[in-house]
Amino acid sequence: MKMKKVLAAALTAALALSLAGCLNQAPANNNGGGSAASNNNSGASQSAGTSTPAPNPDGAPVITSTDKVEMIWSHNAAVTTAGHKAAEKFKEAMEQYSGGNITVTLYPNGELGTVPENDQALREGTIQISSGTTGGLVDPSLSYFDCPNLVDSNEQAKAMLDRSGELYQYTEEVYAGIGMKMLSIVPGGFRETSSNKPVRSYEELAGLKIRTLENPIAISYWQSWGCNPTPVTFSELYIALQQGLVEAQENAYDTIVASKLYEQQKYIINTHHVIMWSGMYMNLDFYNSLPADYQELINWVVAEIYEPFLYEESIKANDEALQTMKDAGLEVIDFTAEDLAKMRQAAQPAYDLIRQTVGDEPMELIAAAQAAAAG
Repeated sequence: MKMKKVLAAALTAALALSLAGCLNQAPANNNGGGSAASNNNSGASQSAGTSTPAPNPDGAPVITSTDKVEMIWSHNAAVTTAGHKAAEKFKEAMEQYSGGNITVTLYPNGELGTVPENDQALREGTIQISSGTTGGLVDPSLSYFDCPNLVDSNEQAKAMLDRSGELYQYTEEVYAGIGMKMLSIVPGGFRETSSNKPVRSYEELAGLKIRTLENPIAISYWQSWGCNPTPVTFSELYIALQQGLVEAQENAYDTIVASKLYEQQKYIINTHHVIMWSGMYMNLDFYNSLPADYQELINWVVAEIYEPFLYEESIKANDEALQTMKDAGLEVIDFTAEDLAKMRQAAQPAYDLIRQTVGDEPMELIAAAQAAAAG
């Protein structure tokens, strides 16, 4: 994998600290996966610390471990997005509540590589944390997150993936199977359609030249709606719109604004076709190598600070981004409930493809969670 100079520097520092730790202490206590010293994929660097046990503010777990741990978090979101702001909240809380024993270094904006490169680096343990949209692009076994027109609102999506539910627990097991500890999945708004061509109903989607993800499921549902989907690398999308290679694209509002894609578009069409599930993941071996109180702190910070902030900030960011596009002169077109129902019905080939990819169990869990959330 192609890594940039900043990663090399970070890893050099981590290696030096790890070597110092090996000379001065025994391996850290392990709760479920082998010590960091014996695990080549952990990426943890630990040494004897002198910090006193952390207090218990705001209900945070009491920290008695003194191991020094460094975490590298790489993601591809811009620093202005809700995703990066939430990562900053996690960093601040972890460093505060661990008494400075845990440090988190953030690399946003794809500084360390593309989305697939970050996923691979996380599996290998080169980085410890990553975040971004979940689904088939992470691993085919997660393609059930790509189901089109699944829910009508963020609230329904949030209810579907309640931590105590079977769907959430099943997804944790899927991520563990690919070497990742799933820490969080939060709905972050819908992928909507932007276009230079007015599309005022489901029927008018026919013939639309739209950039889509390099994902056979996404290609399948856009084709089922009569469109001409064209996979384009995200970094090349602005130019593709500018030069007319494609006339439309689909992303969350805040992504469209942060990447200035709206500068090359005239219309926003609220197709609500796919929920943007924002996931946060840690290398599984690294997580298992940590002391139990550090694991507890990570889980607490994610559930009590990171997730609520990300959920609310995502809604706020999307509302602000939509207003930015309106102010820039883009016309907003709302699909009717009838249009959305037609999209869901026509997308059956994509659902069949997802079932062929992931099997019956997750699709049954998705259907049950959807029915419960719809209420």
